[in-house]
Amino acid sequence: MPTAPYPLIRVEHDSHGDWEVDLPDEAAPVRCSTLDEARRVAYRHAARRELCELVICDAYHRVAHRELVSSAR
Repeated sequence: MPTAPYPLIRVEHDSHGDWEVDLPDEAAPVRCSTLDEARRVAYRHAARRELCELVICDAYHRVAHRELVSSAR
């Protein structure tokens, strides 16, 4: 599988009913109880980077939102 051109932050629903935020610098995903909380965590981490790709999937693992996020420093 080819590597992404930008670091990837991915939000997905897990099998326990929580939401996980996979961050490029962390070994384990951040677990959140709601999609809104997971989205806030993802955007907060994206804002710390120069440029990254943010992908948010729905509960069926379909891509619901994808964007390149820049900190605009």
